[in-house]
Amino acid sequence: MNKPIVLYDGACYLCNQSKRFFQKLDWMAKMEWISLQEYEKFTDLSDYQRKAINQELHVRFPTGYEMKGYDAVTYLMRKCPLTFILGLIFSIPGSGMIGKPLYSLVARNRYKLFKNKCKNGTCTLSKP
Repeated sequence: MNKPIVLYDGACYLCNQSKRFFQKLDWMAKMEWISLQEYEKFTDLSDYQRKAINQELHVRFPTGYEMKGYDAVTYLMRKCPLTFILGLIFSIPGSGMIGKPLYSLVARNRYKLFKNKCKNGTCTLSKP
């Protein structure tokens, strides 16, 4: 059985903290976490795809379907027993009107928020 792959920026403090958080809650090991840097070693990505994954968390399914950003996080929450209810609440239709801009705001400003944790400006982002 193939698991969904969660792609994240392995050089980013916030991304690594998110990975640690969700891995601790993923009691049944339903997801496989791979950093963008590792994923690039065995997958050809376009510059656009690389930048997109660098900007937002992505979940890729064996079927080829992909979720990103806020939708990916709510999916991860629904797959973990302790955050399941919160994931359902954040998945209610219309909740993305607030959640998606909030996710984007944090993602765009992750260097400002965590600059004392990010080494050499690795959390700064460029547009895809």
